[in-house]
Amino acid sequence: MLHPPTRSARHAAPLVLALGIGLLSGCSGDEGATDAAPSSSAPSSSAASSSAEASTSASSAPATSSPAEAESETVAVTEGEMFIELSEDSYSPGTYTFEVTNTGSMQHDFVVEQDGDDVASTEVLQPGESTTLEVELTPGDYVFYCSVGNHRAMGMETPVTVT
Repeated sequence: MLHPPTRSARHAAPLVLALGIGLLSGCSGDEGATDAAPSSSAPSSSAASSSAEASTSASSAPATSSPAEAESETVAVTEGEMFIELSEDSYSPGTYTFEVTNTGSMQHDFVVEQDGDDVASTEVLQPGESTTLEVELTPGDYVFYCSVGNHRAMGMETPVTVT
């Protein structure tokens, strides 16, 4: 025959739950910590929440830095008559957002080439127009160039090495 839990067992259960959550979330990330914390009783919920919050913030600190590393870096690209100017001169592997502005009086585009193959490009920009282009750069040699007419042959290309 089952007996109802004693009063001390009912009060100890939330404490045990809070400690268990703290130990588990410290080892396995914050999965489950947010699900289990709200189910604790009112008198001990602040202890359970504090434990869950402490372990969640401790375990999510590295996770917070990961999305920042995954964010796209923005590079300003200015194109004009027979030049391409970049705001960055060194590149590491990662995602880049190129903000391309045609400051010239002719049409231009912006093409990213790796090992002889075009990997990304913008539409042709009219004078004064701007656009963005997001590109994942992996280690290797690239050429950023304008493919309009003979612009590349006239010097509208910039070699870039991603290391």
